[in-house]
Parts: sequence; C-alpha cells; structure tokens
Amino acid sequence: MRDRLANSSGFALFGEVLLTGVAVALLALPVLTLPAALAGGIGHLRRYVDDEAAPVAALWRDTRAAAAGGVAVALAALLAGSAAVFAIGLAGADRTPAGTVMAVDGRLALGVVATAVVMAAGAWTRDGGWAGAVRGLRGQLDTDPAAALHLFVAVALTAVLTWQFLPLLVPSLGVLAFAAVAVRHRSRGRLP
Repeated sequence: MRDRLANSSGFALFGEVLLTGVAVALLALPVLTLPAALAGGIGHLRRYVDDEAAPVAALWRDTRAAAAGGVAVALAALLAGSAAVFAIGLAGADRTPAGTVMAVDGRLALGVVATAVVMAAGAWTRDGGWAGAVRGLRGQLDTDPAAALHLFVAVALTAVLTWQFLPLLVPSLGVLAFAAVAVRHRSRGRLP
C-alpha cells in the first residue's frame, strides 16, 4: 500500500510539474513576462510541495503581481543576453583560438544570465518584490554556490532540449521551475 501511495504522489508531482510548464509557457508568450511567469510557477510548485493549497488561480495571482517588476528584469536580461549573442556573433568571424574562447564565454554568459533570472524568480515574493530578489542573488550564491550550479545545469539542459525539439520547451519550463524549488528545499536540508 505504501509503495502505491508513493508512486501515486510521485505521479501527481510529475503531473503538477507538467501543468506548471504549460502555465509558464502560456503566460510567458510575450517574452517580457517570462520572469513573472517563472515566479508564479515556482511559487505554485513550492506550495504544492509544501502541502499547501496550490490552486492554479494562485499561480495566476502571483504572475500578475510579479509582472510589473518582472518586465524590468526581462529587459535587463534581454540586454545582457543581446550583448552575449553579439559577442558570439563576433567570435564566429574570428577563426583564431581567441574567437573560440570568446564564443565559449558568450555562451557561458547567456547561461549565467538565464540562471540569474531563474534564481531571482525563485526568490521573488509579494513582500520583497523583484528588487529584494535581485539584491539577494549575491547572498544566494555565497550561501549555496552548488544551488546556482544545479540551476545552471537545469538551464543548460532546457536550452539543449529546446534546441533539439522545440515543443520540449513546455515541459522543460515546468522542470526548470521544479529545479528552483528543489534547490531551495535542498539548501534548507529538506528534499521535496
């Protein structure tokens, strides 16, 4: 009986992660709302894992509340990402080892920017807002650098899966939101 219960709760969590991926993908269709959609999705999964009420309406409310500051975070991320893409483009014209290094650095910079957005979305709260979440990034990195590395790998896997087959972006966004919840619980010494 216990094994069946464990399997059913694991399957329910899997379903919730997929549902969150669909919700985040739909709410992030205008690219500028991606940080807010991630914050809403991460909050939804955090409530679900903590056995709190996790209706989809709460995800919508969190996303709406995070939207205003989330657009500024998205614009900053797009600006930094554009600089990294520009560097990658320049590196393509340089066939020397320096060009290769610049291309690798540009890709790493894209990953760091995306990881910072996910970490900030995971730290976003209605009380602290985006300013508190972004200011807390350095503290998160100092407190648990492994969590940032885990999220960087999750971002990289999301990028690779999406590059290989675009429809995998939807479930990957849910898994990315779950990764943000999991590293937070791991750093508190409790796995979801």
